[in-house]
Amino acid sequence: MDMMKSSRQHSRRKGQSMVEFALILCLVAVVAITTIAMTGNQLAMTYQDIEEAITNPGDPGAESVYTCPDGTPAVMHGHKYHCH
Repeated sequence: MDMMKSSRQHSRRKGQSMVEFALILCLVAVVAITTIAMTGNQLAMTYQDIEEAITNPGDPGAESVYTCPDGTPAVMHGHKYHCH
């Protein structure tokens, strides 16, 4: 009888450990997804700023309000003004 009781307690502990591990894994996944979602847009805008700076080195960027060649005001994207 003691052997069966000990075996059941071991099974319960093992199951409990697996559930705790799964909960911790889910929490880590939620934190990672939230972090990526919050910083993803900023990273994309920073990449666009770098690409714009390489493509148009004479663009004044966010230093002053920029008027596009067609006379329309530029729109702020990320850290720089861009023409559409």
